[in-house]
This record gives sequence, C-alpha cells and structure tokens, in this order.
Amino acid sequence: MRRTKELASQMGIDVAWNCAISLRPLEEGTDDSFRMIGYEDWDVNARLPHGVLDVRRHLEEVDNVPLLVSLYTDVNKKTAADMVNVFQEYNDTVLSVGLSHLSGNQEIFSRADIAIGVDVLAEDISFNNIDTNVHALNALQPHEIAFVTSISAHSSVFNLHRTATCHFVEIIRIGRVCLEAATSGASFALSGNLSFSIFIFLCPCTAATAVPMIPTLGSFMYAQVLLPLIGLSMASTDDAKDFMTRVPPKNDPAVKYSLRSNMRPYLSVLLRAAIPAIIPQFLYLIVLGELMWEFDSPFVKDFCLDGDKAEYRKPPISSIIRCEALRDYSGPAVQSAGTISLAALAICTCVASASYVLRTESIRSEPPWKRNHLWLGTLTLSFILIAVYMALVLEEGSMTALSWYFYLLFFVTPFGCLYFCEAVKKIDQRHEKRAVMMRRLQFETRLGMWSPKESTHMGDGMSNNRRENASPMV
Repeated sequence: MRRTKELASQMGIDVAWNCAISLRPLEEGTDDSFRMIGYEDWDVNARLPHGVLDVRRHLEEVDNVPLLVSLYTDVNKKTAADMVNVFQEYNDTVLSVGLSHLSGNQEIFSRADIAIGVDVLAEDISFNNIDTNVHALNALQPHEIAFVTSISAHSSVFNLHRTATCHFVEIIRIGRVCLEAATSGASFALSGNLSFSIFIFLCPCTAATAVPMIPTLGSFMYAQVLLPLIGLSMASTDDAKDFMTRVPPKNDPAVKYSLRSNMRPYLSVLLRAAIPAIIPQFLYLIVLGELMWEFDSPFVKDFCLDGDKAEYRKPPISSIIRCEALRDYSGPAVQSAGTISLAALAICTCVASASYVLRTESIRSEPPWKRNHLWLGTLTLSFILIAVYMALVLEEGSMTALSWYFYLLFFVTPFGCLYFCEAVKKIDQRHEKRAVMMRRLQFETRLGMWSPKESTHMGDGMSNNRRENASPMV
C-alpha cells in the first residue's frame, strides 16, 4: 500500500481521506507487513471497506462510495476481475488498460466492456543483434513475441505499443465526439420524420375545402434524401473546447423512458417538430387562393363567387379556399399548392437543422458551420435540390402568380422555426447543465472522512474539499 500510495501521488491521484480502497480482506489477528497498523493508518481510519466481499456489502447496505474512489490497492488479477464485475453490476462502463504480454490480464480484458492492451516487448527487445546467417533454434523471433501478445490481447479493441499510450485520451475523445455527433444526427432525423408525420396528419384538417395533394416524389425526396443527407453530415461535427470536462451519464438500465417520467424531453421533441409542420399549412391556404384565381378564374367566378361579386378582379382568398366546389377539384392549382407547401416544410426543416448541429449549445455561442463544414455543404445542396424539384414539378407560372407577402412569409418563417427551436433548446440546456454539474459534483468531488449517508454536512464538506486543479473527466 505504501508503494501504491507513493505511485498514485506521483501520478496526481488524490491520496487524502477516502481516496483509496484496499482489495485485500482485513482479517482480525493476522500479521500483515504490507499494511500500516498504527493510528496513522490513513486507509483504516477512513473507514472504507477492505476486500471485494466487503465492497459488495458496503454497496448494498451503506452507499456507493466504493465506486467513487479513484485508487484501489493490494490488487491481483482475481480481485481486479471481480471489481470489473462489481462496476458492471452497478451500470458502469469499464475500460481496462494493461500489458498485453501478461496472460493474467486475459480474463480482465474479456470481462471489461472495452479493453486496450499495451505491448511493451515490441520495443524493449531489440532484434538488431541477431545473426541472420546462423540458424538459432532457441533465438526469440519478433513474430513469436507478436503471437504471444495477440493471444492475451485478443479481447482488446487496440493493442498499442508503449509509445502510443499517449493517445488514450485522444481515442476516448474521438469516441465521445462521434457518439455526441451521431446522437445529434439521429435526433434531427427523428424530428424531421415526426414533422412530416404531423404535416400529413394536418392535411385533412386544413381550413380549405380542398385537401392538400402531397406528391409522392416530393415525399420520397424529403424522407429518403434530404433527412439522411443532412443527418449523416452531422456525424462530422467537431467537439467543443470544454467537451472532455463534461461527465457523461451512466448507462443505467433502471432508467425507464416512460411518458410520465420523461414528459419534458418528449414535449420538447414534439414542439420542435410541430412548428415546421404547422407553418406550411398556412402557406398552403395562401398559395391555393392565389393559384386558383391565376389558373382557373372562370371556375372561381362560376362556383365560388356570388353574382354581385363576380365583377371583382380578384376576390378575397377566404372566399376561394372555402368554396364547396373545391371538394372534388383536382386541377393544377391544388397540385402546385401541395408541392409548394411540401417545399416549405423541407426548407423549414433544413434551416432548423442548424439547431441540432450543436445539440446542447446555442448557435449564438458559436456558429454551427464553424464546427461542421460538411453540414454547410449538404445544407446548400439540399436547397439546390428543393429548387430543382420545384422547377421541374410546378405548373408554369406558379411562382410568378404569388403575391409579395407570400415570398416574405416563405423566406422568413424558416428562421422563425429556427428561433423557436433555439428557445426550446434553451430550456433543455438549463436542465442539461444542471445534470452535468451534478454528475461532475459526484465524480470529481473529494470525499470527506465519513460516507455521504453517515454525514449530515455532506454539502459543506464536499464544497470545502473540492479539488483545486481537477483534471478533465474522460
């Protein structure tokens, strides 16, 4: 224990109260030359459990302090493998790092969730002095060393050379960044498909008597081209400067994603998906009234206007869209209005994707295109595809027949969707920051002399004993 404590101090690991647990059982009446038996015994006075069985008992009956310490002493290959199981039983993800040429590490590697082997023999043993002209049967060959280390490290995801150990933190950082970016892309794809579902659901509920006709080709392009294209591009988002200082949540299977316990996240997703689906429904009403008068004004005069109003040059839009004769109408005006409303949905979704690039950060803090240039390129490509689709499918003269206020709404409402999504995300950001602070407080706070359950002043003790130079959590 003395040697372990000294080594931990050199590595920057805290060696004060409740900082380490000995995995050797504390047996009464036995002489242990490796353990200090005086009043100065910092480990015994800390009143922490000794041995794996005592650790399990402490976790079941007292608290989770044994899972929060950063150092374990008196460890062998059996107790290390048992502690891996203990951490996994309490829903922790275990990363095991060890020498790949030691056969005793094989069981530890296989039990851990992720294992990384370190091959030191590949660099420590030099083969330059071996005489290649002499056939030495007893000589140690490089491929034999590689074979031995590969057997012990077959459960490892990496088998690195000693000089490559400095890349551990970088490997973990890249993995966490990829997971965060993939989560953002999946959230956007889910929200986009939910917006399309709400849009289709609202079509029969329109205020117009003519139900919007949503083209099949446009629906395919929206769901199978635009959403995957932008969603996949979000996977290349770079991390923030303080990303590695955030403590990630545990993979706790006890957390249930029920509606009652997760009302706020579900409501947030619904609100961010509903606004891009509602706005095109209002634009559809404007486009339908404008195009009906442009393409089929005789039909409007004969079936939608009273006799004394038939002389008007252009009737109000409300008198056209509420015409009963439009229930069975399927002319080019209805088809073009449905195409434009779908294009409005696609544009609102594409612009709102900027709110998903930085999943828990505001776009005011840092523009999303600075962290993801690929997303900016795919967003531009999506706008081009939407414009080409509208030029090929719309009836000739559809866009020129629309009034100026339609174009104002058509180009302003997507940014209104983005603003609304950022407002909803700001509420989620407050909860996320609080959750991150609580996780950091739990995992980066120096534990006091007594366990949290036994202390009535845990908050004061933890705040007074916070580390001055806390290292980033990985």
